[in-house]
Amino acid sequence: MQPPESRVQQIAEYWKQNDYYDRAECADWLARFWAEKSEFRRLFDLLDRTTLAELACGHGRHAAQILKEDSDASIRVFHLLDVNQENIDHCKKRFMAEPRVQPVKNNGHDLFPLAADSISAIFCFDAMVHFEYDCVISYVNDAFRVLKPGGRALFHHSNFTSNPGGDWGQNPHGRNFMSRDLFSHVAQRVGFSVPEQVILDWGFDAQLDCLSLIQKPETGITRG
Repeated sequence: MQPPESRVQQIAEYWKQNDYYDRAECADWLARFWAEKSEFRRLFDLLDRTTLAELACGHGRHAAQILKEDSDASIRVFHLLDVNQENIDHCKKRFMAEPRVQPVKNNGHDLFPLAADSISAIFCFDAMVHFEYDCVISYVNDAFRVLKPGGRALFHHSNFTSNPGGDWGQNPHGRNFMSRDLFSHVAQRVGFSVPEQVILDWGFDAQLDCLSLIQKPETGITRG
């Protein structure tokens, strides 16, 4: 079996080899996340976006949408994290006129270099669905470190459990092994509450995905 680092890199490299990033910028794909009645938008609107971080930002399509709608400049700092340096370079160029945006490369399993207790909200859309289960667990653990007390994270992850141990690329829409209940279990073990989870269909595949909103306690244990 490949070591975790190799699997992380394999998944990250895949997106460089197709037209995903160009297609993802199209209006119909963006509407899936940002249309008025979208569950993504509804739950995203529950986040305190003062100090915001996006995991697996890609070419910045979600960041561009969010900044366009931030008419009152409520976002003070917007961290964009991605494991691919090419994506970070793209975002630096795309948002070079926006000083609030800080693109930075991460390692594929945690949120460093973000500081402990520094972020009011984290989100990840259309990316964690492909992550290895151990990476998902690692990110949930580190989200507890970086979130401020009372901070929330919104993660779009897989709800696919039909092919344990199999190749993620052979699964429907490239979904990796994860479930709503496993994610909730991990989050609660870390110390989060789980205010809401929403099961989602993707394409013609019923209940393939899940949106999980998790919250750090207002007071209690913090991790440096």
